[in-house]
Amino acid sequence: MKANMRLFGEGLLTSEGDFWLRQRRLTQPAFHRARVAAYGTTMVEYAERAMRGWNSGEVRDIHEDMMEITLQIVGKTLFNAELTRDAKEVGETMEVLLKLAADFGKSILIPLWVPTPRNLRARMGIRRIEKIIYRIIAQKRAEASDTGDLLSMLLAVQDEDGSRMTDKQLRDETITLFLAGHETTANALLVDNLAAGAKSRSREKVL
Repeated sequence: MKANMRLFGEGLLTSEGDFWLRQRRLTQPAFHRARVAAYGTTMVEYAERAMRGWNSGEVRDIHEDMMEITLQIVGKTLFNAELTRDAKEVGETMEVLLKLAADFGKSILIPLWVPTPRNLRARMGIRRIEKIIYRIIAQKRAEASDTGDLLSMLLAVQDEDGSRMTDKQLRDETITLFLAGHETTANALLVDNLAAGAKSRSREKVL
């Protein structure tokens, strides 16, 4: 967990204690039933749009397809933004960071400021992701309106004492949600597609 915190900050996945309780309380409205239903509509829309570009009988890289679809869905539901221009950079960077996070958990924790090859790759990846996320946060703050996405809600929500999330806290939460909605979901969809394909082939053999 400490290794992941070095890369992903203090989001719901990595924070603890009172700070975790505060962040959980602030993010809870984002998962209200009505909002989740709206996210579901977006998921269907983007999946159908992607499938319209597929042709019967062609060979496709399903993992790449699932990564692209989930990235676009996350961009829309999390930021209300089209991430087409950032898709390649975000996808490649998140893949690098996830591998580095896994490696960090298996080794001695060397401070991230120490310029080892691994730390340099991690810092570069973090900067690339932060550049995109902070750009979107600034745009959303300038808009100052709830457009139905998670970031709009997180910007608007207040704690009991009237305080709001800082840009750093927003960065940490969005990276956590980005990770959960992009890489994790894409891998689950890949396994589901592989299982469906295996079942179809088995049925053909029986028939």
